[in-house]
Amino acid sequence: MKPLRYCLPLFVAAWLGLMLSGCISNKYKAASAINAQPLLMHLNLGGEIVNVQLDTVIVYQGPGTWKKAAYWDEFVVTLTNRSEEGVSVTGASLVDFAGLIVPVGENPWLLEKASLSQRDRYTKAGVNFALNTLGYVTYTGGMVGAGMVIGAATSSTWGGVAAGATVGLIAVPVTAIVIYANNQKHKHEIEREFDRRRLFLPLPLAPSTPRTGSLFFPMTVSPRILRIEWARDDEHGIIELPLPMLAGMHRKEGPDNTQ
Repeated sequence: MKPLRYCLPLFVAAWLGLMLSGCISNKYKAASAINAQPLLMHLNLGGEIVNVQLDTVIVYQGPGTWKKAAYWDEFVVTLTNRSEEGVSVTGASLVDFAGLIVPVGENPWLLEKASLSQRDRYTKAGVNFALNTLGYVTYTGGMVGAGMVIGAATSSTWGGVAAGATVGLIAVPVTAIVIYANNQKHKHEIEREFDRRRLFLPLPLAPSTPRTGSLFFPMTVSPRILRIEWARDDEHGIIELPLPMLAGMHRKEGPDNTQ
């Protein structure tokens, strides 16, 4: 049997591994089950070639959130080809209150960077920006009133996890390795869930066959229009669908607090 002084580093390493298994960057944390149920809208937005139903919108730490700190807007839609031929949905975008076109995102980490940049632009322009305001106004069967503010920003810290532990030279590398491995694992889980939920474009649609999934956008203040681009043989077009029910989205004081 090895002397205790040789076994101690192994015990310490194992203990640190268990303790640090909960040390995950807030960027990669999953949301709690409290907000598991999204706010169901099921609004038929129309569209002649491609019909669009808006099933729900999930904002930062709002109902339906599956990532703790998701810096994006998730539009869950059902798309149906209303023609007698195959159609492909080739693009999607939002138009905000100022007329800025915001394209759909395909990568969660680039989306988050775009959201933070967009937040800074709004703030510099004098918009009273809010992370977690959905502002959903009752509209054609809507379920809640205007100005609904959901959730609150939270933060976490890794401080004190290994405070007071006398582990010599083994502490820093084991801590760093465990945290890095844990973050990478949860990062890949976020990426897999993001891809599982999203609609990959271009998206082929057979006649009368609905497809439901998510379109992810950078955080957008008061989105006025959802734009859906489609193509069929040599034809192509853009469907513009008004979103009056979301006029208060990402605003602290409702839709009329800025010009």
